[in-house]
Amino acid sequence: MSRLVRPARVVAKGLLLFLALEYGLATAPLRFGPGSMFSWRDMPRERLPVSTLPAVDESLDVGNLDAMFSSHAVSRPKAQDEFRVLVLGDSAVWGLQLTVEQTLPAQLDRLDMPCGEKRVRVYNLSFPRSSATKDLFILDRSLGFAPDMIVWLITWYTLMPKTRLDHWLITRNADEFRKLGTRFDFLPHDYRAPTWLDDAFNRNSTLFRVLRYQLYPLIEKATGREQIAGPPEVPATELAADLAFEGMKPPTLRKAQVSLDQIVDFYELASHVPVLLVNEPMLVVRDMPHSDVRYNSYYPRWIYDQYRDYVAAAAAIHGWTYMDLWDHFAAPYFTDTPLHLSPLGQRQLAEILAPSIQQECR
Repeated sequence: MSRLVRPARVVAKGLLLFLALEYGLATAPLRFGPGSMFSWRDMPRERLPVSTLPAVDESLDVGNLDAMFSSHAVSRPKAQDEFRVLVLGDSAVWGLQLTVEQTLPAQLDRLDMPCGEKRVRVYNLSFPRSSATKDLFILDRSLGFAPDMIVWLITWYTLMPKTRLDHWLITRNADEFRKLGTRFDFLPHDYRAPTWLDDAFNRNSTLFRVLRYQLYPLIEKATGREQIAGPPEVPATELAADLAFEGMKPPTLRKAQVSLDQIVDFYELASHVPVLLVNEPMLVVRDMPHSDVRYNSYYPRWIYDQYRDYVAAAAAIHGWTYMDLWDHFAAPYFTDTPLHLSPLGQRQLAEILAPSIQQECR
């Protein structure tokens, strides 16, 4: 005996099921830490995942901090004889155009750094694009992995006003931003908390991205590489005459326009863990028109000099361990951008930083 199909009832049941699933996604915690689906990976990453060759490796744009950390080598248990050093920063530290072995953290890890009865182990927890807020996110999550020291490389982009909010990880982790921003009082005055619909959409997107990320180890195994390098940037062949920078005009950079408060927040968050603050090296152009008023295609001299003065003064006031290496390397040590060092430059930078690391582990 055939049963009469009622389309309206089928649609209603389907809609109710959809709403129930959406409600579950919007309310259930999405955690991907130790013991989750990531634990099976036998190739822990040495760098946080990010796409460098869209759309070939788009699955590396995960965005969820839990998923990113649980697949990283730093989430593995800490050895008893390990002196754990975390290196935070931007693409120059992460190593765009570099293999894992050529990056600054890996070069530090391979140096012979006597540390009493302990062994220095260095982890790359940088992430492309400069942003102090982004680095606060990463530091907050990484403190659960028992670091003994933190090396934080910054540049003017790290502390400029726009990058307090303008970073992909910030948009992907709205709840993290709200919690940290409330704790350290850096939420903008016009901040609008995500709505229930925003959360539901973000959770749907997060689940999709995390599930897609699970397939990437197949590429890692097939290629023997954890990352496929994208095309390099094209180095600038001339310097602009315009001295404005991101809407800021000479001659004065106001102190309020430099996110020094976020360095203070970083040290407060790190608490008892020693921090080495480093103004990272950059290319200084000397043989182009307008090189008398610009250091490179990124920075006019007037704004970069004042940024350096503000950071140095704050470091002296607060007693931060600070190294300013801005002009330490000549032009041949840079590759496709004014901030990206060659493998040899990374090696020499590692040798410069090593004594400060050893100082903390003795």
